[in-house]
Amino acid sequence: MKLQSFIILTSYLFSFFTGTSQINNLSKAVKNSIDSTYTSLIKKNKVIGTSIAIVDNGEIVYATGYGFSDLKNQIKADANTIYGIGSITKSFTALSIMQLQEEKKLKVTNSIKDYLHELAIENPFNDGNQIYINDILSHTSGLPSDVSNGFFVDNPPSISWLIKELNKQRMISPRQYKFAYSNAGYGLLGELITRVSGITYADYLKQNIFTPLNMTSSSIGYELPNTSKTYDRKKETKEPSIRDVAAGFISSNVIDLSNYINMLINNGDFNNKQIISSNSVSEMEKDQLENVLLYEPISYGYALFQDSISVKNNIKNDSTIVRLIGHGGDTHAFHADFNYIPELKVGAVVLTNSVNGSSINSASELLKLYLEKSNDMKVDLDYNTPMSYKGTMPEDDEIKGKYNFGEMLIDVNDLNKIKIKQGLSRLVLTKKPDSYNYSIKAKIFGIIPIKIKDQEFKFEKLNNEIYIKLKLTENSNEYYLTKKKIAHFHVPQSWKSMYGKYELTGDVYECKECPKYAVKDLKLNLSEDDGSLKVNLKSKSAFYGTIYFDIISDSSALLGGIGRGSGDVARILENGNLYFSGFEFSKIK
Repeated sequence: MKLQSFIILTSYLFSFFTGTSQINNLSKAVKNSIDSTYTSLIKKNKVIGTSIAIVDNGEIVYATGYGFSDLKNQIKADANTIYGIGSITKSFTALSIMQLQEEKKLKVTNSIKDYLHELAIENPFNDGNQIYINDILSHTSGLPSDVSNGFFVDNPPSISWLIKELNKQRMISPRQYKFAYSNAGYGLLGELITRVSGITYADYLKQNIFTPLNMTSSSIGYELPNTSKTYDRKKETKEPSIRDVAAGFISSNVIDLSNYINMLINNGDFNNKQIISSNSVSEMEKDQLENVLLYEPISYGYALFQDSISVKNNIKNDSTIVRLIGHGGDTHAFHADFNYIPELKVGAVVLTNSVNGSSINSASELLKLYLEKSNDMKVDLDYNTPMSYKGTMPEDDEIKGKYNFGEMLIDVNDLNKIKIKQGLSRLVLTKKPDSYNYSIKAKIFGIIPIKIKDQEFKFEKLNNEIYIKLKLTENSNEYYLTKKKIAHFHVPQSWKSMYGKYELTGDVYECKECPKYAVKDLKLNLSEDDGSLKVNLKSKSAFYGTIYFDIISDSSALLGGIGRGSGDVARILENGNLYFSGFEFSKIK
């Protein structure tokens, strides 16, 4: 090896596995521990670049970067590197809504239809045909999760297009039924902000949040200088634009987000400027899911999750469970996370630029590391993580029947061994001895057996409905998946006549340089499976898989399951084409 090549290689390795620090008010021991941890994490997980920051009592005590923001040109990641922050954007949207409420320009208890008059999505539930702003903020409105066509694209369609497409769909559930994450809902909130404020969503953020918080490196989109490249392993990737801007299209850096965290920690105050009232901050942080029918171990306010971590208290030589507040964000390759502990006035943010970066972007783990290594748990706190509401155990005869989980068809005849169809896989639920829980065994292609150790299924009766719940054995948390299908499996002739192969037609939006989101060659095959519509989706670039719909009328069907990604409507259009999630399909002759 030539000396010059050796020097270049040595320099590359050293810069990749060390950080570039801008702010350091930590002791050497704490700093070294954090640096060692993240140096090891990016190496182990093959993450190209990441940046972190820690705030404590109103100050940024540490801000640094590891690896590269631009691998080809050897530009190091640092505290000033800009990343897409994905769904952290939602917390800025919620903050904007609360500011506008304080200005008496809207009320979160009003229907969004009071402001977006053209929104006319079908609502078959007894809700007075209203969609309340506070329910959208807490993902309990019953709106569909997403409109897939046009979401990750080069040139996103307009908000008017999104509203038009939502009007072709229907509400997936009654309000306050279940927490069901909705990007489409937050897309509507962005338009609400524009109409109520009289300026664009981007201008509103700049004038009312970014500038007052001195967030000079924050904006909509990925166009600012110093924005990181994105990577899949070591291969540079294209990051698509996002249609629902208010749901996930802000870019920022750890310095700016530290200012944001400090404002929230200090009850809306930043450098003696009241960005928002303390009452509004409290409302954003408050768990809004307490009255949700299908209550699960999730605490969510207005775009702020509540969680907890166990932190070792080195002074008392025991552990304390503390409350965390924050939000994460994921796009194709950008991953972001922030958390803060109001009672301790500490917070952290982690941003990464790699597809696999989600493996290291835990702000809670960074906070835990900081608190334990700093040897100073200033406050003794105990926070109880919410438990899911428990219904009653159904009778055996009540359990028997058919269930549709969207990706699974479940037929319960033998309560000791339940068979599940999942695309090309076959799963079997086996009843555990002296238990009402079921363990899972899977066979890929119906041949290769796999035992799934960390998940179990169970049945629950609530409001005279029978539900299937997923139980995570690691923490015993339980989540509702689907409820028992009605005992009616007649398939109308209108749907039978639709069976066959389809290709996309009409307007199709995509990111041409993003193979993961390529849809132009998407093909659909529609058939019947045990009273449900079976849809196979595939393309040359990606395999989308199999999903199942329950027929609700001669021209509409619902994607099975409960919650995010479920309940979306498929329709037979007047022109004879098939419609789903913003896409129109025509039959291949």
